[in-house]
Amino acid sequence: MKGRDLYTANWSLRYPDPCPQQGSGDDCAIFTCKYMECLARRDTQGLPFTQDDMSSVPARFTVHLIKAYFNAQERSERI
Repeated sequence: MKGRDLYTANWSLRYPDPCPQQGSGDDCAIFTCKYMECLARRDTQGLPFTQDDMSSVPARFTVHLIKAYFNAQERSERI
């Protein structure tokens, strides 16, 4: 969208209610990633995560990234 005029004055803002709240100062990146995952899946009704989930989220993201890497490697070998 670089170089284009965007008129955002008429855009509506929507805030999920309730919105998960970060409990510690160390989880902001994980909360952001989890929130973006919910948006990508269009699963924003009630945002199904809390501070209690944050201890397992990095491990699940890591497994997902490793699987994606090996799936990409496998596809490139077939070509």
